[in-house]
Amino acid sequence: MECRIAKGKIEEFACDALISLQYQDGPKAEGPIGKAVKSAYESRHFTGAYGELSRIYPLADSATQCLVLIGLGKKEASSLEMVRKMAGMAIRSVQNLKHVAFMPLGNSKETLRAIIDGAILGNYRFDRLKSDKKKINLETISFFTGKAEVKQSQVTTAQIIDEATCFARDLANMPANLLSPTILSDEAKKLGDKYKIQVKVLSEDDLRKLKMGALLGVAQGSINRPKLVVWEYHGEKTSKPPIVFVGKGVTFDSGGISIKPSDGMEAMKGDMSGAGAIISLIAVMGRLRPKINIVGITPLVENMPSGTAYRPGDVLTASNGKTIEVISTDAEGRLILADALVYARQFKPQYVVDMATLTGACMVALGMNICGGVMGKDQKLINMLIRAGEESGERVWQLPLWNEYKDLIKSSAADMKNTGGRWGGAITAASFLSEFAEGYPWAHLDIAGMDHEDGDHPYRFKGGTGFGVRLLSQFILDQAGK
Repeated sequence: MECRIAKGKIEEFACDALISLQYQDGPKAEGPIGKAVKSAYESRHFTGAYGELSRIYPLADSATQCLVLIGLGKKEASSLEMVRKMAGMAIRSVQNLKHVAFMPLGNSKETLRAIIDGAILGNYRFDRLKSDKKKINLETISFFTGKAEVKQSQVTTAQIIDEATCFARDLANMPANLLSPTILSDEAKKLGDKYKIQVKVLSEDDLRKLKMGALLGVAQGSINRPKLVVWEYHGEKTSKPPIVFVGKGVTFDSGGISIKPSDGMEAMKGDMSGAGAIISLIAVMGRLRPKINIVGITPLVENMPSGTAYRPGDVLTASNGKTIEVISTDAEGRLILADALVYARQFKPQYVVDMATLTGACMVALGMNICGGVMGKDQKLINMLIRAGEESGERVWQLPLWNEYKDLIKSSAADMKNTGGRWGGAITAASFLSEFAEGYPWAHLDIAGMDHEDGDHPYRFKGGTGFGVRLLSQFILDQAGK
């Protein structure tokens, strides 16, 4: 699909439909189109209430035949996220058309970016496994920019990031029988080949040589063997320290011996969403080519119960020599991340950021599909991630990581245990990870609850959300000065 800046007079712009987001405070448009919008308000066919949709056709004195009005509610109560949602709602109402255009909403670059995000992400569907697919005809979306100074390259950048988000959604939505650790590592290699970015896949034998006992312990119950994907993008001199991203990749999480309830377990095919987001960044780096060095590390396993599975009470030894008493085999994500965080040290990183669907406790603390949690040992890094979250619309909120929480993961049998119990679960999980994130500035993103959509959302299709791609892309571009 092509996304481009629309130029010229709106009434002379030829397309299948014009889309106008309007506030409840009153009509905002000029010329012949403005007269039609004003008439809709005056006749009460449209009020601008949030979520309201109205069509006007035929449209007099215009090169297009249809005007779609979408309500944003009161301007003072509106937000960029509301704009994003209504742009998604609008695009879903015109998917049978080929070329549509968004009229300007103010003169803000941030507002335009929200409209672009909503339009591209709202157009997403996951139906590749269906025999009866809904046809989407959209070929071109044009955007009038008002008085905002926006270049086509900025629109293209947003499109590239949003398309990578959709790719991450595809990965998260694939069932586990079609996306094993091997298949997911193959997808990473395909992306690397396409964008000429080095992708290395470590086998089980490689992991044994590296003494990754925590990762291997989680993997030992499944017939699908583990992988560790490592990709490196060099946008500047190799002597410059990279930013390293680590993503949890559990392609299916049954809970292992500490098995989960069957109700809703099918959603655990998406427990690799952190890894999916990190792998999808390959496309962003390959297409945007920012002047920065990036490394992606994604440990990939399947957590299954079997006669060979690890058990509660087992003690695993991670690659840094620290021993871990297993209290719950369903606290597996932190185990595979532990060895990956140790592995990250060899790159002498500027920063390390890990992303994981790690704890239900984070959802209890912060809610579902509102924001992710961020914790870490470097406040400057945390602040930059929070800011990138605000800019991208993928928000994160800081939780404390005080030393007192480490008392909750003390073990009488080993150096530590892999869960601290019910209270402060998101924080004790981060405290556990901090034992392996040594020698570099580090932050942890807990995206549980942000990785999937259960209901009807204007720009998120039911299933994987691709959360993290926009956040980390914005963080990378901020660091690269773009």
